[in-house]
Amino acid sequence: MIELGLQRISRLLSKTHLPWRAIHVAGTNGKGSICVYISGMLEAYNESPLRLHQKQPRIRHGRFTSPHLIDRWDCISINQKPVSSSLFHEIEKKVLLRNAREDINASEFELLTATAFEIFTHEKVDIGVIEVGMGGRLDATNVLGQPVQSESSSSGEEHEPVIRALPLVTAIAKIGLDHQTFLGSTLQAIAAEKAGILKAGVPLVYDSSNPPEVISTFQTLASQIGAPISNLMSLLTTTQIPDSTQQSIAETLPLPDLKSLGLAPEGITPTHTRQNTSVALQATLTALNNFLPSAPSNEHNDFIPTLLAVPSQTTFPGRLQSLSIHSITHRKAPVLLDGAHNAQSAAVLAEAVAKLRNEASAAIASTKVTWLLAASDSKNIEELLAPLLKPGDAFCAVEFGPVDGMPWVKAMGSEKVGRAARAVLGEGSGGDVDVAEWAFGRDVVGGLKRASEIADEGPLVVAGSLYLVGSVLRALRESGSDKI
Repeated sequence: MIELGLQRISRLLSKTHLPWRAIHVAGTNGKGSICVYISGMLEAYNESPLRLHQKQPRIRHGRFTSPHLIDRWDCISINQKPVSSSLFHEIEKKVLLRNAREDINASEFELLTATAFEIFTHEKVDIGVIEVGMGGRLDATNVLGQPVQSESSSSGEEHEPVIRALPLVTAIAKIGLDHQTFLGSTLQAIAAEKAGILKAGVPLVYDSSNPPEVISTFQTLASQIGAPISNLMSLLTTTQIPDSTQQSIAETLPLPDLKSLGLAPEGITPTHTRQNTSVALQATLTALNNFLPSAPSNEHNDFIPTLLAVPSQTTFPGRLQSLSIHSITHRKAPVLLDGAHNAQSAAVLAEAVAKLRNEASAAIASTKVTWLLAASDSKNIEELLAPLLKPGDAFCAVEFGPVDGMPWVKAMGSEKVGRAARAVLGEGSGGDVDVAEWAFGRDVVGGLKRASEIADEGPLVVAGSLYLVGSVLRALRESGSDKI
C-alpha cells in the first residue's frame, strides 16, 4: 500500500544525523537517468585535473534510486558500486527494530529510504544523489532539509541536535501524467507536487522542454519559496566558450539550451538524452559550485566536455538495454529490454524500435517486431502499447511475480495484457491464435522462450514494466549468464 507523508520517515530518522549534502531529483520521466548521469559526472570531477589543481579531496558520493531491478539493495550505491548485501541487511535490521520498538508502522518505501540514508551516513558520503519515489512534496525522500524538532530527556536535558543538511540543488525532470490518483489529474497539479521538494535558498534546475504551464508552475513556486533558478549560461561561462566546449555542448544539449548559448544543434544524440544531460549537467555544476571552496572552471583539460561525455559512456540496465538471452533460449541475436511504463517513456522506446524495424527491413525485408509484454495493474495498458505495436507484430503476454519489498505492486493479468495488445494491433493480427495461447501467466521464462521462437532471429523487445525487466534479469542470473 502506498502511503504518502513525512510523519513516519521523520520519526524513523529523528535521531539519525544526515550530515551529507544531497542532489534531490524529482520528475515523471528521466529522473533515474539524471541521477545516474550526475553520479557519473561527480566521478568525472574526481578523476579530473581540475580537482588535482584545486587540491581538493575526492568527493565520496552515494546514489539512491527506485525501484530496484533484482535485489532490494541494488538501488543503493556508493561511488557507483551497489552496496553489499551484508551492509544493507546490517543497517536495515536497525531500522526495522526501531520501527517496531517505536510502533511507527512505516511503509516499505519509507523503511528502504531510511536504510539508504543511514547507509550514506555510515559510509560517510559527502553527497547523496537522491531520486524521489513518487511525487515530491509528501515523498519519504523529502525529509531531506526538513527541520528537526529537538527532544528533551526525562531529566530535562536536550539531546544533541540532529543534523539534516539542506540539499545542494533540487532538479526536476520531464513531467507527464502518471500516478494521477495520488498526484492530481493535470500537468500543473502534478508539477506542483513534484516541486514540493523545493527549499528556500536551494537552487532549482528543471527540464526546459517541459510544457509552458509546467515551467510556469515551477517558476511561481520557486519565487514563493525563495528558491533561485539555476541558469545554464552563467554556469558554463559568462564570457567566451572555447571551441572544443562549444562542439561538446552542441552535440549533447537540447535545442532550448543551445539557443540560449547561441549555438546550433549537432550530432544524432536522442532528444530525451539531450534533455536529461542538460538537467544533470546543470545540477552537477550547481552542486559543485555550492560544495567546493571555489567554483569549478573549464580551464583544465576541458572540464565541461568531460562531464558532457558521461551519458554516452553510461549504460542502464532495463533502459533501452541490448542483451543476450542465449543462456535461456539459445537465441543468437540480442533482445531489447526497456522498462517503459507510461506514454512518455513509451514514445522514447518507440523511437528505438523504429530503428530496429528499419534495420530488420534492410536485412530480411520485414518490419515485424515480436514483443514480450507485462504491466502493473494500475497502468493504462492500451495507452502504453499504442505507440509501440504495429500491424504485423507478434506478442506474448506474461505477469511479473511478487516484487521484493514492494507488496503494493501487482501485475496485470496476462490475458488482460494480451487482449489490450490484440486491440491495439487490430482483430486480424496474430492469425487464428487465441489470446489465451499468448498469455503465459507468471511463466516469464516460458513466455521468453515462446517469443524467441516466434521472432526467430528477428527483433524481440521486452517491455511494459521495469518489474518485467527485473524478472528477465533475475532469470538470466539464475541461468548462470555473465551478460547481465
